[in-house]
Amino acid sequence: MDGRVVGTASGGESGYSRAASLTSLWVDPSARGKGVGDALIATVMAWAKAAGNNQLLLWVTETNAHAEKLYERHGFRRTGAIQPVRPGEDRLEFEMSVRI
Repeated sequence: MDGRVVGTASGGESGYSRAASLTSLWVDPSARGKGVGDALIATVMAWAKAAGNNQLLLWVTETNAHAEKLYERHGFRRTGAIQPVRPGEDRLEFEMSVRI
């Protein structure tokens, strides 16, 4: 998009054997709905698979339905694990996982 950074994503270790973690994903509001998030997720999935993982995990905040729908399009499903966004905070986040 005209040489501007319109999104970023990162992946890393998950703490589980043969599973990586999508640790962050952000898309500039002006670029949302244009495939940027899809491309970033696909890139992290490809990286995780090339690194020998067969699963990708992430955490999504309970109020972020838009992001959850994006992840679901890529096959992610809730695992049932729930945790506070930060210790002592009332907001929750849900773990999601996909086989890669």
